[in-house]
Amino acid sequence: MSDFLVEAMQIEDLAEVLDVEGGGGAAWTRQQFVEELQAVHGFQFVARAARSQRVMAFACGRLCGSEAEILKLAVALPWRRRGMGSGLLLHVLAHCRQEGVADCFLEVRASNVAARVLYEKYGFTEAGLRRSYYVSPREDAVLMRMRLTR
Repeated sequence: MSDFLVEAMQIEDLAEVLDVEGGGGAAWTRQQFVEELQAVHGFQFVARAARSQRVMAFACGRLCGSEAEILKLAVALPWRRRGMGSGLLLHVLAHCRQEGVADCFLEVRASNVAARVLYEKYGFTEAGLRRSYYVSPREDAVLMRMRLTR
């Protein structure tokens, strides 16, 4: 991770986080991110470009007993396929292990092949399908699961 560093998301990061988030159909508002930062069992991380210190990726999730769910993981277009998504995902998984999580879950658009390949590379497997889960455009979500403890 020499080109970037991962750290806890702060309220001051939200303008840059919203730039990464973009305006897609599943985009969160600033208020939703503020609420996530206040979530008792939530975790939020940003990945910054080492040179510019600009936020280029982020991840948000929740812990619930021995389970975790990755709610959002996004990487800015110029930083995709450069290892930032992998590094951020590995950071999230290490955090979950440290918190005693046994199973980590996430949903991903069925058509998002690049994200599915990334998650599968690190051990996530398909656990189900949620029909018409996404809107704008309407699409199924693939539920993925990774067992963190053996």
